[in-house]
Amino acid sequence: MTTSERDDMWIRGLLLLVLTGVNANAAPPDERYYMTLFGAQSSPPITSKTHTWATFVRTRVTPDGEVPVAVDTVSWMPATLRIHPFAVRRETGVNLSLDATFAWVASVGSHASYWGPYEIDGDRYAEVLARKAELESGTVKYRAIGALTFKQEVSNCGQSFAHASASDVGKYLYPTPSPGETGTSVLARRYLEVGALRGGGATHPWLLPAVGADRFPAVERRPGERIPRFFR
Repeated sequence: MTTSERDDMWIRGLLLLVLTGVNANAAPPDERYYMTLFGAQSSPPITSKTHTWATFVRTRVTPDGEVPVAVDTVSWMPATLRIHPFAVRRETGVNLSLDATFAWVASVGSHASYWGPYEIDGDRYAEVLARKAELESGTVKYRAIGALTFKQEVSNCGQSFAHASASDVGKYLYPTPSPGETGTSVLARRYLEVGALRGGGATHPWLLPAVGADRFPAVERRPGERIPRFFR
């Protein structure tokens, strides 16, 4: 590991502590964390009409049951909302809300699928929140082809949250092998294979209203499920 890489890791660790204050080893015992993956693409798939994003939920266990207390979406797009698949130049990015993301999906005539919600650990949740703050700080640029190294200053949609975890970065330079629903399905399978999904990938559908999956047209999928290219 180079000095630059060690510095990057130290800075990211500091961001975790300062921006979130969440750590799996010190996480409150009454808190739980969840991730729902989303993918969108046209039919047939056109790269400029594809997208991968995720919504994360923190809950608190109370005597009356488990209650969502924080919902965060990482949906990294070019600020123009126009995707140029083969552009080499970096451009300004924007992190969209869930509502704005589904509005974009509808505007380009694409359709969406979702995977989860899955339970994750406190470390992964903290890393994602730190990455979200980093994206929204303006220090990260967007490029559809993503980062060609492990550096974090440029990202496509899938890398934006999948590279939040250092353990994942070491395994997958390009976390979504193909964009949209197809790539997101592969990403969900990889999360399952590396043990990132607690409970063997069991889903928690009671959280769907919190993540918005019940308010928008989206098809439930399983990790690794093949997505039809020309029909729903």
